[in-house]
Amino acid sequence: MENVFAGGEVISRESFLGYVKDALANFYDPGRLQASPLVELLVDPEVTADTAALALRQLLRKAIESLRPDESVPFGRREWLGYRLLWLFYIQSRPVMDICEELSLGRTSFYRSHQEALEAVASYLWRMRREGGASEASTVAREVTPPGEGVQEEAIKLARASRRQSTSLGAVLEAALRTLQPLLDERGLRLALHAPPSLPFAYGDPAILRQILLNALAEGLKLAAGSVLELSVTPEGEETLWRLSGLKEPERSEQDLGRLPGIVLSRSLLEVYGGRLWLEPETEGSLAVVFTLPTAKPKTILIIDDNADAILRYRRCLEPQGYALRLASSGEEVRAHLAETLPDLILLDVLMPQEDGWDILQGLKTLPETASIPVVIVSVLSQPELAFALGAAEVLCKPVSEEVLLATIKKVLAQEDTAG
Repeated sequence: MENVFAGGEVISRESFLGYVKDALANFYDPGRLQASPLVELLVDPEVTADTAALALRQLLRKAIESLRPDESVPFGRREWLGYRLLWLFYIQSRPVMDICEELSLGRTSFYRSHQEALEAVASYLWRMRREGGASEASTVAREVTPPGEGVQEEAIKLARASRRQSTSLGAVLEAALRTLQPLLDERGLRLALHAPPSLPFAYGDPAILRQILLNALAEGLKLAAGSVLELSVTPEGEETLWRLSGLKEPERSEQDLGRLPGIVLSRSLLEVYGGRLWLEPETEGSLAVVFTLPTAKPKTILIIDDNADAILRYRRCLEPQGYALRLASSGEEVRAHLAETLPDLILLDVLMPQEDGWDILQGLKTLPETASIPVVIVSVLSQPELAFALGAAEVLCKPVSEEVLLATIKKVLAQEDTAG
């Protein structure tokens, strides 16, 4: 078994594979990447701690790119599988179910192919370390650690390629603060949070949104004037305003500060999502990092079902995902809701007492104002041919799992967004 050395310790290939797997799993987490043993093994010692995470991220991306077949190989052939799988899973942060659907894989095939591709990436980095030595790995790290403009281009490229979805800003903030806590402890700092109990949703990639918070906050921690920093989050109309206060005026110029990796990354990613980031002077020479992030208009789902237990399950499943629900148990209630506002999607149970769900479906598809609204049939009746003939977008048979329901709703809404 071949080994490499780091800090006087022998690193086995199995351990190295574990380091690679952990680093890829934390691809957008600068704190975890900076603490990865791969930094010592692969990144130029002259690279500052501030940019070590970026250097490692670029190396990992380069290793994934090494799996990309020659352009002469037709896209979709088996040779593309490992590259596409890792790209979708780690770079775009796509769910396993989505990847399986796009690549036509079962879960078992996904995990087997993932392991094979992961080992290929680790082998690429292992060979680079062993055959070229630290100097070659360092050279690569220097080459892929770009200046401010390069970081901006890379960040924009990643954000534009990622899949967006309705994402809880509260959950993103909680995850970011959990990641930052070790850094706060290390610096002897405390972060006082001022935010409403429930934050709105944003429309974006959860990993990218988390990256925005992590980089902006981590960069701000370096300018702490005292032992306590204050982070306020305020919903303001169609955006949220974030302010990290308690920072000292930097010794460097505003222009140089704007080129710090964390500020550059967050500002670039925010611009893709329609947000802004700036540094704002406060009283007595203090400074605040301020940024805005647009909120998402929640997708509205009209649920036509008279079963109280089913309604409860829908609410538990869909409301935490940011969907706004409207409930109807009769044709009269359906008409009242539609007169008030048109939903983005309708879930319809065609089997209800004193109501003919098929008539409701036909009525929805006959009226010009509702004909384009996608209708998903969710019922114990299994008549997909009839449902599709009458204009249903999808058919699900009760009982349906939360995973299948959410995946179906996301797919149908995504199709509507693309068509629109």
